[in-house]
Amino acid sequence: MRRDTNVEILSLSLPVRLDLACLLGFAVLVVVGCYATGVPGGASNLFATYYGAFPLVTLFVLFLFAFSLCTSNLNLGLSFGARRRDFFWAVQGVLVVYTGFCWAAQVLLAALPQLGGWIEEGRWTLIRAFYGGTLWVFPLVCLTILVLGCLGGLVSAKSKVWGAVILSVSVIALLMGSILLALMADLDAWSFLMGSAWSGMWGSLPAILTIGMLATLAIGEVVIWRQIFRFAVR
Repeated sequence: MRRDTNVEILSLSLPVRLDLACLLGFAVLVVVGCYATGVPGGASNLFATYYGAFPLVTLFVLFLFAFSLCTSNLNLGLSFGARRRDFFWAVQGVLVVYTGFCWAAQVLLAALPQLGGWIEEGRWTLIRAFYGGTLWVFPLVCLTILVLGCLGGLVSAKSKVWGAVILSVSVIALLMGSILLALMADLDAWSFLMGSAWSGMWGSLPAILTIGMLATLAIGEVVIWRQIFRFAVR
């Protein structure tokens, strides 16, 4: 079984390498663009926005990668005789690789302002939120998004209509999330909420979200296991 699982990992290695190369290219482009346009000195431009939104963009891209992993790659693997159990464990390995790579990229980019003496901006609240004492949060978020993307891919494999709906909702959520985070940073909304009468509720929000993500991971993995075994090759 171990040998078969290794074969499945090798069969997925090419698309995974291409995906990671795209993420690395985006990160390098953002950093080079920031230095080329004066972002470390306080310039506010498109590259500064991309830098601040790097975690959000990364999560959206991971969703798309997992979506594809559990549709076209699953169908291709099973059509070539892969065992469903082996494919499931190969997918787990791929999800861990994606998470580790994005975690490392997030840590490096978040440390740039401090290491390079950048003039910090309020819009960088998001990228700093996954650094320091909350360093462990980002890999948990990555894994949750990957599991949700894989679930979305399995739904798409059964219904193209629902697959299109899920992708559309994801794009809209990305745009709305970007706008909301930008407004919260500009208006210093988080400080206002923490200082209001509802501060107790907002203060417990991180713990609630953590429990929710852990529950999503546990339930999602069970559903993925069951759906892979029920998947019909086309």
